[in-house]
Amino acid sequence: MKPEIKQVDDKTVYYMGFPNLTSFHDYLKSNLPVNDEIFPFQSSLSEDEYFYGEPLEKAIEYCISGYNKGFDNFLKTSQQLSQAIVKESDNRKLVRSLYGGIPLAPLVAAGVPDCMLKYERDRQTIVRNIYFNLTYPASTTSSQIINRGLATLYMIQALEEKGEMINFYAFEMSCCYDEYFHVDINLKKPGDLFLNIEKCYFPMVGKEFLRRNMFRLLESMPVKNWEWGRGYGSPLNEQCVRDFLHLSPLDCVISYPREMGIEGIDIYDDTIALIDKLGFTDEFDINKIKQLQKTK
Repeated sequence: MKPEIKQVDDKTVYYMGFPNLTSFHDYLKSNLPVNDEIFPFQSSLSEDEYFYGEPLEKAIEYCISGYNKGFDNFLKTSQQLSQAIVKESDNRKLVRSLYGGIPLAPLVAAGVPDCMLKYERDRQTIVRNIYFNLTYPASTTSSQIINRGLATLYMIQALEEKGEMINFYAFEMSCCYDEYFHVDINLKKPGDLFLNIEKCYFPMVGKEFLRRNMFRLLESMPVKNWEWGRGYGSPLNEQCVRDFLHLSPLDCVISYPREMGIEGIDIYDDTIALIDKLGFTDEFDINKIKQLQKTK
C-alpha cells in the first residue's frame, strides 16, 4: 500500500484510504519510512503526554484492542439523551432470508431455503450522510476533542434508534499552503444497519488517534513544503471540505470543535450546540436535554 499523489486544481494531494481500522493499524506497524527532510523531529514520538496522549505504540494498538476510557459514562449519558429524540419510530421489518439473521428451527428442520429471520430497512427509511473530520487545530483542548466525539456518537446512536440510516465517513483533511493531506478510514459501511460504537470510540474521542497515529502517517508522506514539520498543517474548515469533496447541501459535515460551537465544558451544552449547528433541532427535544442537564 502506497500513498496516492494527485493534482486537484492547483493543489497536490497526498491521499490514502483504509477499509477499516485493522488495515490502518497494520499499515502503521509496517515500519513506515520517515520523511526526515521535512520531519527531523517526529511529533508522534514526543514525550509530552499532556498534549499528545499515550505513547505511539499504545495508540496504534488501541485501533484493534479498543479504547475504554470514559466508555461506561458515555453509555450512561447516551441512554439518557436517547430520551430526547423526537418522533421515535422503527423503520425496520422482519423478513425471511436465505442467509444472515436468526435461524427458524422448524423451517431449518423442514429444509426450507429461506429459513433465516432478519431485520431490513423499509423503503421509507431516511438516509443521512455524515462526514467527520478527525483533525482539529493545535489549540483544541482534550475536553473539546472528547465532547465533540461523544456528542457525535450520542446523536448518531439516537438517530439510528429512531430508524434512520446513517452513512458515516471519517476522514483526515489538513493542508499546508498548496499541499493537502487526505486520509479516509471506513468506520461504517453504507449497508451496515447500525454504527459500531465501540469501534468508532477511539478515533473520535482519543486525542492520540490524531496526534500520534495520524501524525505518524503524515511523517511518512513525501510532502515537499517544510512548513509541515513546524505545525503538521492546518485543518480545512467546513466549507473547504464541502468544496473539495463536492458534497451536497444535505450532507452533514462535523468540523473541528470550535467551528461546531463545542467548548468542552459541559457535554449537554456541547450536544445541543452540535445538534443546532447541523440543523437537527426538529429531530431532538432540546428542552428535554436541558432538563437532563439539570438532573445530572
